[in-house]
Amino acid sequence: MNVLNSIKIRLEKDKDYREVEELTREAFWRKERVEKLGVGCIEHYMVHCLRKIDGIKELDFVAEIDGKIVGHVIYSRAYILQCNNEKKEVINFGPLSVLPEYQKQGIGSALMKYSIECAKELGYGAMLFFGHPTYYPRFGFVEAKEFGITTAWGANFPAFMAMELKKGYLEGVNGRYIESKIYDEELNKEKAKKYDENFYLK
Repeated sequence: MNVLNSIKIRLEKDKDYREVEELTREAFWRKERVEKLGVGCIEHYMVHCLRKIDGIKELDFVAEIDGKIVGHVIYSRAYILQCNNEKKEVINFGPLSVLPEYQKQGIGSALMKYSIECAKELGYGAMLFFGHPTYYPRFGFVEAKEFGITTAWGANFPAFMAMELKKGYLEGVNGRYIESKIYDEELNKEKAKKYDENFYLK
């Protein structure tokens, strides 16, 4: 069965919060991360925090099949700190989560395409993020260095990507990309470990 024929994408509701965090935990949990972070993932904690800090409610989407939530994407506010100390507002996305048994069936792509179009319609100018450099160019992303933008610590690499939602929005914008501190694993791993105690033991 082609799941894309029965997928429904809608805004996340308050009643979805727990189910979405459980989905995110299942999608990202890795045993090898337990040794590094003390917990198998922190993405469910990120989602929990982003709803309160830096999150963009009108770009917080779930994907449903037959009433079951199988995927989720959340967006957040970020900015480019330019050389003159002015801030250029941009957006970031992630985590992008799909239940393991529904992965590699196009659900993540459907969420991305839908949410990107919504971000354009809402008037956002550009998106920057860190992700897989062979997957995300299909949606229109290029390396951020093409726009003269570096990471917060002044670096560039293929996984650091950008996309204009308004043509010319990043023209002449040089500076460092500053995203929500919620994405900092080292900074948040202890809080994530504590938050994970609210979930069933893996």
